Amino acid sequence: MLVLESFTESLREGAAFIAGQERWFAAAAMFVVGCLLGSFFNVVGLRLPEGKSAVYPPSTCSSCGHRLNAIDLIPVAGWLIRKGKCSHCGDSISPIYMLGEIGTGLSFAAATWFVGDVRELWIVYPLISVLVIVSISDLRYRLLPNKIILPAMIVCLALRLWVRELPFWEYAAGFLLGGAMLFAVAYVSMRIGKPAMGGGDIKLLALLGLAIGVKLVMLALAISSLLGFLCGMALLVTGRIRRRTFIPFGPFIAAGGFVALLFGNQLIAWYWSQFPGLTG
Repeated sequence: MLVLESFTESLREGAAFIAGQERWFAAAAMFVVGCLLGSFFNVVGLRLPEGKSAVYPPSTCSSCGHRLNAIDLIPVAGWLIRKGKCSHCGDSISPIYMLGEIGTGLSFAAATWFVGDVRELWIVYPLISVLVIVSISDLRYRLLPNKIILPAMIVCLALRLWVRELPFWEYAAGFLLGGAMLFAVAYVSMRIGKPAMGGGDIKLLALLGLAIGVKLVMLALAISSLLGFLCGMALLVTGRIRRRTFIPFGPFIAAGGFVALLFGNQLIAWYWSQFPGLTG
């Protein structure tokens, strides 16, 4: 009996080890996939707001117009090999390209590792893709394109009718509340003559609410507001911006949404654990 129990335990440990290795492999594979897609997302985020095609013409140096070659187009490594400079004119290439690729790769890998329900990845990967694209667009043009957000809402709605961990009404409520919260901020700020929020921000948070539900979208807004405040204060103290300088909020919504997506339930549980008298 002891031998059988020992053998059974060894089998369990072996299965857990294999599962762990598969998890590492899956996360590593999705990092590579994310970096490859991130290269394309860079192009979409930079070209779409200008009304340009994301596939034609081929990528070129923004300074001299020289067509990028195979080495230049290798995600992350190409930028590092060229030391952030164009191989033709020697002008600097913005690190936003490499950061977009790494950010997408790490986001895909983290989602693969931390999302427990594999079915949810049908929602998570497309959502991450949209968040990366609109963040790049907002950083460059101060614009969150309807051409990305509105189709993403339709796709997310269709997927949520098929895949969901929560009752559908919670996602619908997240959509309405996400949009309503930022609409209220935008309305009040306009009434006092200090516009603080654009329509793109409202629609992006509504999309997040549809994807992650009413509870997590409130957490996402809290996290994004905190990140935006801290970043704004740091830039103000260091003299990088002035008091009335506009800071795009889209990337902070994306970051807050990503954190809430992966760790929101744990963060909420931890928060309420600090008040045992309230939770009984």
